[in-house]
Amino acid sequence: MEHVLQNINKLNRNLEGVIAVGNEFGAVEALWSQFENVMAKEPGEGEEAKAQSHEGEEKEMEAETAEESADQRDEKAVEGRK
Repeated sequence: MEHVLQNINKLNRNLEGVIAVGNEFGAVEALWSQFENVMAKEPGEGEEAKAQSHEGEEKEMEAETAEESADQRDEKAVEGRK
């Protein structure tokens, strides 16, 4: 019985070692996956995605500017009441 337990512990340590080696390749796998996704895109897709991203940034900036203007108007109104 003791011999079986020792062999199971040895097997467990070996499996943990194999898993640790496999985990070391996680970053490499993620990098290759990202590369594969970029290469799989059609030539025009990247430009469309950039354009959409740029449009979204412009809308965010417009919203922030409008918000700042509203805040400034509110501050002036409060100052005018004083």
